Amino acid sequence: MSHSDDLGAYAFLGFCVGLYTFYKGFRQFRNYLLIADTPEIPIRSIPMGFVQIHGKAQGEKTVQSPLTHTPCFLYKVNIERWKTESDGHGGHWDHHRTDVDGVSFYLTDASGKVLVDARGAELDLPQSARCEIASGATRPTGVAATQEDLLKYVSQADAHWAGGLFERGLKAVGPLQDSAKEQKRQSLMEVFQHTPGSTEFVSGMMTMMAPMIKSRLESMGPQSDPRHEEARQAVLQALQHPPGSPEFLEGVRRAEQFAGQPDGARQFEAFTRALAGNAGAASDFFSAASGRYRLTEYCLVPGGTYDISGTCVENPHPVDVSDRNMIVKGAAEKEFLISSKPEKELESSLRKRAALMVFGGAALSVICMAILLAKLGLL
Repeated sequence: MSHSDDLGAYAFLGFCVGLYTFYKGFRQFRNYLLIADTPEIPIRSIPMGFVQIHGKAQGEKTVQSPLTHTPCFLYKVNIERWKTESDGHGGHWDHHRTDVDGVSFYLTDASGKVLVDARGAELDLPQSARCEIASGATRPTGVAATQEDLLKYVSQADAHWAGGLFERGLKAVGPLQDSAKEQKRQSLMEVFQHTPGSTEFVSGMMTMMAPMIKSRLESMGPQSDPRHEEARQAVLQALQHPPGSPEFLEGVRRAEQFAGQPDGARQFEAFTRALAGNAGAASDFFSAASGRYRLTEYCLVPGGTYDISGTCVENPHPVDVSDRNMIVKGAAEKEFLISSKPEKELESSLRKRAALMVFGGAALSVICMAILLAKLGLL
């Protein structure tokens, strides 16, 4: 392909990107107007529908952030990968993945509290850490995790992304008319809401697989090898208890000892640690990623003050009379923003971003269109 053909291809691509950015800018401006025109009200007074509230994040359950190991309700990590130029000289950082995970939390003010399910929210949070990692490099500074753990985390983030695709695929095919299949679909969707390797993910998969494993072991019948038979009986005993319970873990440990398979010891250890609720177990399920990466972490922490714009719905699982509402991403109004910035600063930031996208997208489209017309001899 000639240089002229390359220029035409890039101009067409730039024109499409410009149009998309222009459209997104108008959507961003609409969101700014929605937030600016929605008054901030006390939590106790929020109605059903789109609301804007302000308060402190509180809750009993937290997760550990991947880079700094900060106890938080929610973290976001932007993962960039270094791409070397085709000629082998120089390179640039390219976006690889954005990984978000966390738990529900309460936003509280002087008037009350409301549960927040942050799935699908746009996050505008302060940066807690940034580091570069690569195979064989020294330990990154400013973070608690080791180089090896962070490379495993990159693989885990890829699996989390793939799990999200699987969950969306399950949503797209349902609901199913067969009640048994629909129940399995719902169970799988619930499992894939969690990070692969986490306590909830492993426990959920084990709960789903337990009847099949039990049926398979029972159909095998007594084994001729005494150790194999002891292992079979130990697993059958373990499956009589909930996955993650002390009785279940003890039965699985006994089965592993009877089976005597040292090659699987590391995977087994990761499995039992995850079921026991060890926060660092998830990365042991994944091999370390290869390449050079830059990771940037953002955290929503207990006690932090946040502005939340989202849809108020009825809480399906209230714990008391003051826990009747929940903030989520709405079905009709999809704007859902969690920000650590004060209200006025947030509105100014949204307005500037919208203007930049509108005018920047328009300028890019016009310039690229001019290049295309010139190549066609129409200008």
